[in-house]
Amino acid sequence: MAALRTRGFTLFEILVVLVLVGIMIGLVAPRLSRDVGVSAQHEGLRLMALLKAARIQAIVTGHAYRVDFQAHGYDFLRLDDSGHFVPARGALLRPRKLPVGAALKDLGRQSQVVFSSSGLSHAFRIEVVTTRSHFLLKGDGNGNIKGAR
Repeated sequence: MAALRTRGFTLFEILVVLVLVGIMIGLVAPRLSRDVGVSAQHEGLRLMALLKAARIQAIVTGHAYRVDFQAHGYDFLRLDDSGHFVPARGALLRPRKLPVGAALKDLGRQSQVVFSSSGLSHAFRIEVVTTRSHFLLKGDGNGNIKGAR
């Protein structure tokens, strides 16, 4: 009768697996850190598109829209028939939080932007920053919004 032999992993096999895992982590880690660096641009472009959408919504509905900014996010509000700003409804203009490591800077004394029913707003400047990059948004009194890295 043959004796049952239990076989485990050899030290060499374990070392090969550890080296492969190390190589994979080495390839993925720089990509992850790069993604944090471009999140300012991605979030800046997203914010720019949402501000343009709020402006269009104000024109189409005939109700002013306001965007309130905090250091780590922003909220969209709509002027209701009684003259009060209430949270905007819908999936597009919902409250947003910035990704971890990103913040809004350069808000100055104005921490909000209002788009009137004609689409006009006051001039503003907002900077989305991370530890590795930044994205600058500028708006003029005519409601035009531009972004630059």
